[in-house]
Amino acid sequence: MPRPKRHALRCHSTPTEPPVEPEGPSNVATRSEPVPDSLPQHEPDFPDDAELCNEPNLRPSRRESNKYWTVDLKDENGEITKARLRVNDVYVLLGSKKIVLEWNELGQPIRESGGLLGQFLGHIASEFTNFPISYTKWSKIPTSNKEHVWKNIIQDKFDVSDESQKKYIMGSLGKKWRDNRSRLFTELYDQALSWEDNLQKRPTYILVEQWAAFLQYRLEEKTQSMTEKNIINRSKQNVPHTLGSMSIARKRDQIEMETGRTCTRAEMYAISHKKKDGSYVNDKARQKIEELQMQSQLSSEDDAYTTVFGKEHPGRVRTLGQGVCPSQMFGSTSHAGGSSSSNYILKAEFDANIETMTKRLEENDAEIKSLKSALAYMMQHMGGSLPPGFPNINQVEDLGSPAPAQTREDFRRSSSNSHDPQRNASSSRHD
Repeated sequence: MPRPKRHALRCHSTPTEPPVEPEGPSNVATRSEPVPDSLPQHEPDFPDDAELCNEPNLRPSRRESNKYWTVDLKDENGEITKARLRVNDVYVLLGSKKIVLEWNELGQPIRESGGLLGQFLGHIASEFTNFPISYTKWSKIPTSNKEHVWKNIIQDKFDVSDESQKKYIMGSLGKKWRDNRSRLFTELYDQALSWEDNLQKRPTYILVEQWAAFLQYRLEEKTQSMTEKNIINRSKQNVPHTLGSMSIARKRDQIEMETGRTCTRAEMYAISHKKKDGSYVNDKARQKIEELQMQSQLSSEDDAYTTVFGKEHPGRVRTLGQGVCPSQMFGSTSHAGGSSSSNYILKAEFDANIETMTKRLEENDAEIKSLKSALAYMMQHMGGSLPPGFPNINQVEDLGSPAPAQTREDFRRSSSNSHDPQRNASSSRHD
């Protein structure tokens, strides 16, 4: 039997302002705060679970429960409380409480609040009354629609106002909107059926004229050609990641909280392409990881990525997740201090190099101690003496000790002596 097709959870909306008529293929009535489906009686709404939290940012590295998200709420007086929310609970936040989001250095949402935001945005993007399916591109959707969602839905539920945060959220909505449109066409359109029959298969929450405009766009020769190219390109992506629905930013933050150090791009690539048992997803993933590790020892991490994977594509940077573009990471940093994101990556590379050098020093020290012990054993049990000029056993104990570090004054004194003609001449006469 064919498997039943699943559709995204629908969020019913009630308008709070008059419908608008943006320029486009159909009249669109923007919507405001959706009304959630009824919640199970055995799961209490979040106000009963809310607790005061004096230190809201102290979170465990992993999600506390798969049934809800543990987040911070801020009221109009700035007071912070901790709450356990499901995505449907966001629609019925009481009073003026808003969810506090946590962001990393690259401007990406992290922790459990970031996970809740991503799930909520998926619901909003599937609400085609706010973002009509009939528009050919996300950029074609009127700004008035996007601003209405930003001000009356996103800012009404989340404590956000920064322009960079808005850019990330709207970009995420656009990606989820495109994915939803593609999924609907793949699941519902049947080439064996007539045009009229395919029109009848439209979801009930999409207007007839919008569904017709969408099907007409998808059946255009230009669109079909572009779709075929995308299918070919996706078929070449034969190294799947293993993060599931968790974003790269949230996974990196989780690892950094557990290890207490910055996670490099090379490490994130290895982590996101390994299974739970530590094995690689396939042989090609193993090969890429080994090449990346080898190249990282010979050059900088950015150069290693270019060597192994090629030049970065516009609009994204590998293993850094959504919202980070090449110009942000590798653009001009001639101004003092560089960009925060560039400093972030430089710090990651520096920490990784320091850790590698420390491990090598420890390994060398252990090997030297082993050699000293073997030499001492041979001298005690086999007799004999060391060749002239060779350090004795007591001196061998100092072989593993590091040389005293030169201070800046030692370096200056040595440098000035080497450039002092009188001192050099005096030294040559003594010789």
